Amino acid sequence: MMTQQELHDELGMLTMNIVQDSRLDTKEARILKRWFEEHQTGNEFSLVIGKLDRFLADGYIDRFESKELIDALGHALASLRKAQ
Repeated sequence: MMTQQELHDELGMLTMNIVQDSRLDTKEARILKRWFEEHQTGNEFSLVIGKLDRFLADGYIDRFESKELIDALGHALASLRKAQ
């Protein structure tokens, strides 16, 4: 099991490109969804996973969904920092 610091670092690396271009595309969303599902131990990522499920249902992430997901990722990173 990964420590909170390791989770935070790995998620930071995964989201680096997303943050740089302020855009989350469909491929990135699928990768993140898999990561969150694999690393969730309780329900700490349920908000992000739920959004990813809903937004990926049609197979495409539009710019509004991208913005909402980027905000949710920020909250997930912040909660990992608090847990350290």
